[in-house]
Formats: sequence, C-alpha cells, structure tokens
Amino acid sequence: MGLGWPTDGCPIYLFVAFIPLLYVENYLNHSLFYILLFSFITFLTWNAISTQWLSYAKRTNGTFAIEAYLIPVFFNSFLMSIIFFFYSWIKRHVKDKKIGYLFLVCLWISFEKMHLEWELSWPWLNLGNGFANHTEWIQWYEYTGTLGGSIWIWIVNIGLTESIIKYKNDKKIFSLYMRIFFYIGIIFFMIFISNLIYMKYKKKKYERTANVLILQPNIDPYNQKYSISTNKLVSKLKKLIDKKISKESMIIIAPETMFPNKIQIKNISKNKIISVFKDYLKKKSPNTVFITGVELIILHHNKDKNEKSIPIFSNKKKNMQWIDIFNSVIQIGTNENIEFHHKSKLVPAVETFPYKKIFSPILGNILLNFGGTVMEFGKENYPSVFQYPYLGINIAPIICYESVFGEYVSNFFKKKNVELMVIITNDGWWGVSQGHKQHMHYARIRAIENRKYVARSANTGISCFINEKGEIISYIPYGKEGFLYNKIYLNKNKTFYIKHGDFLSKISLFTTIIILLYTITYNTYNKISKRVWMNKFKF
Repeated sequence: MGLGWPTDGCPIYLFVAFIPLLYVENYLNHSLFYILLFSFITFLTWNAISTQWLSYAKRTNGTFAIEAYLIPVFFNSFLMSIIFFFYSWIKRHVKDKKIGYLFLVCLWISFEKMHLEWELSWPWLNLGNGFANHTEWIQWYEYTGTLGGSIWIWIVNIGLTESIIKYKNDKKIFSLYMRIFFYIGIIFFMIFISNLIYMKYKKKKYERTANVLILQPNIDPYNQKYSISTNKLVSKLKKLIDKKISKESMIIIAPETMFPNKIQIKNISKNKIISVFKDYLKKKSPNTVFITGVELIILHHNKDKNEKSIPIFSNKKKNMQWIDIFNSVIQIGTNENIEFHHKSKLVPAVETFPYKKIFSPILGNILLNFGGTVMEFGKENYPSVFQYPYLGINIAPIICYESVFGEYVSNFFKKKNVELMVIITNDGWWGVSQGHKQHMHYARIRAIENRKYVARSANTGISCFINEKGEIISYIPYGKEGFLYNKIYLNKNKTFYIKHGDFLSKISLFTTIIILLYTITYNTYNKISKRVWMNKFKF
C-alpha cells in the first residue's frame, strides 16, 4: 500500500496489497487475537509510510511535533484493524464466505464515509484517493466518487486471494491462471472505460470563460508569516499582482490565512487591509475581485457565546467579552459588499477539539499550534458561494482540508449554478515532503467528480490550474514565488456525482445492517435448534 500511494507510488500495487492479510486471515479464523495483531501491523505500516510527511510538523519553538505524526497514524491504524477484525468475526458466523467478503467491502465503505463525516475525520487514506496521480484511470469518478475506487481495489484483492486459496485446495493451475486473468481484466476494463469517458469529454464545448490570476507568495509559515509586517505583506502581494493586472476583468486568488492580523466581521468593509485592496482595485482594475484567506473574528457578550468561544478577560466581569474565530476566505471587490465563507471541515486536534466533552477531561488541551493560535475555530454549517458580479459567475470557495471531502465539495454545485472551484491552502507546514503533493493531487479528483476547473492557490506551493479531466494545465513548483494566469472555461453542468453524492455509502450501510441482522438471526436460530435437539436427545 505504501508503494502504491501517491504521489511517487504506482497504484497497480493497490490491487495486490491486501492479499497477504486476506490470505493469512483465511487460515487464522479461529485466532481473532492474531487477526487483530496482523491487521494492525499491516495498517500501521501503510499509514506510517503514506503519511510520513506529518512528521515534518513543528512546534512554535522549532522542535518537531512528533505527536502530530504518531497520533493519527496509530489511531487510524487501530480503527482500520478493528474494521478488519469485525469482518473476520462475522465471517466465522456465516457459512457462505461470499457473504463475509461482501460484508468486508460494505463495512469498509461505511468506515470511509464515517471518516468523511465525524469529528475525528481523517479521510486522507480512503482507498479511492490512491489513484489521484493517475487520473486517466478514474474518469468514472464523476459517477461514483472515490468510494468507487475503494470498491474496485477490494474486489480485485479479494478475487486474487480467493484464486490462490482455491489453487491451494485443488491444485488446478489452469483455473488459477484463468481467475488471475479475469481479475486483471477487471483492472484494465475499468481503465478502458475511463479512457472512453476521457475521449468523449473532449468533444464538449464551453460557453463562457473567466480570467484568473493565482498568487504564490511563498512565505515560510514558521519563520516569516508572523514576523513580517502587514505593510510588507501587502506590498509583496501588490508586486505580484502588478505583473499581470490590467483593466480587463479578472479573479485574483491568494492563499489561506494570508494576513497575520485577525479581522472583525462587524464593519468588515471598513477594515484597513480590505480598504487598501479596494482602493488598489479601483485604480488598477475596477471590474476585478480579490479572493484571499483571512482569520475572521466575532466579538460578543456572554449570552451569545458557544462552546468554542474564547473569553477575553477584563477587570470587571460584567464587561467580559467572548471571541469566535474562523478560518475564512473573503472576496474583495470595488463595491461595499464583502463576501466571506468560513471553513466547515476543520482539522482535528489543530483547528477543533473532537468530542471535547468526552476527551477534554482525559486529555486536557491537545490542540497543536498551526496557524498562529491555539484555540478552536468556529465553522460554517452550510457551504457559501461567491458571486463574481461583473460576469455573473458563481464561485465555490474551498479552504485547504475541505478539498479532501468529495461530497462536501459537490454540495457547492448541487443547488446553485456554480461554475468555478477555487481552492486556497497553506501546505508549508510540512516542508518538502509528500504532504503538499498528495494534497494537490487530491484536488484533481474533485475536478473529475464535478467536471469543473480548479484554480488552486497555495502559499508555498503547489499552486496550479486543473481542468475538468483532472489534468494539471500549469503550476508553480513548491518553494517558488510567482503567479499563474489563465483563461478558465466555465460550465453549469451537474454530474451524476453532484446530483447523488456518495450514494455507494448508503447502499453499503444498508447491506452491512442486513448482513448483521442475518448473522444474528442465523446464529440465534442455530443455538435454539441445538438446544432443542439436545433436550430431545436427553429425553
């Protein structure tokens, strides 16, 4: 699994990676302890290799925050091994092995969906993400999303494992070869279907375009971001914009949490930084908008506070105020209206304390300092859409971690005629590692699922344009300052995935429940029948 994972890996390994574990489980079905042990070792190895880049995270004092690596690796490995352990337990209690395998696939898909929805979300290693650097294989994700890729991987692994097990029992070498060729055929058939979709999509025509300018300021988030003055930062951004701005209307995009100063939402249009860019646009390009990441705050009194509000202490308790802080993206134009969207999918243990009421008394404050503050962020429950007034374009503003969540992103396009996806992020926390590369490639999957162009601005890189087929049109390498300019093609088409989302998870959950009920009923019936038979025998 580690050798097959993006971005340097070859995904062909993903189709054989689970064979050793499945094979061993078949001969250890009476030793649940060893099944749990071997599965944990398997998943720990995969997690440790594929997300090794997490170990690059640092504390404010410059030391490496090894817990930022170890906690998710061990916790995710444990969850995966519990899923496999539960499958093995169910398989022991049903006679038909096929039902056991079906349960494994459906339970795993339900687990991946849970990882997309609950507060401890960590969908980074959902199996369907494994093809992110081979988008020519997965053009059919516009129908299934990443869960389709997960099912694909499990079907081939299970089929090849069963082929080996059957050969061990009957020693029929020809049957073994036929089964292997069949499952290899499944791999190439799906790739063939993908290429057909790819070629067919080339014939589509575009009605409208938008000029987009992406900025990559390349500011070290550890050493520069909170030491550089706001004036120097604004000047740096203006110099980048000046290289391409004109009177022609365009959309300018800068990265996540661009400014060190927090901005109050109340009277936001009068904020000094925002006023500077408003005046700049009025002078340089009145029909242009500037989209960038900021930290927005709301100040309020005790009666309006929530569980994530932070107290601001004063000498008199009656004057105590509370603050809500948001990781946000704003759109600045020449008019008075400032649009903003708060991040909805927060990073566990960095931006939010998962299940705080349960874990806080046990763990204390475990929040890690990435972004200049150690406090919980507020979040937005419903996706907000930006309107580009000069061309009547609707824009989906996606912030960093949000771009890993397929159905969440598609919801921006579901009810409104959104035509462009903008992703702003800061991947500089992980240095020169696989982290920023994987994150960028996952954005290619979002382009395929929604068949929308992506304009991605990353502080230190990789900033890029991605077309509707998941192809990278142009990019700025990691660690380089610069800008990208392109004419983006727009469309209002809604894919099957936009309309139906992760429908495979609903089918999987329903099937999982049915198999569980069947197993309980089957075993209860067997126990009752056995007792009745024994009583008759005794009589």
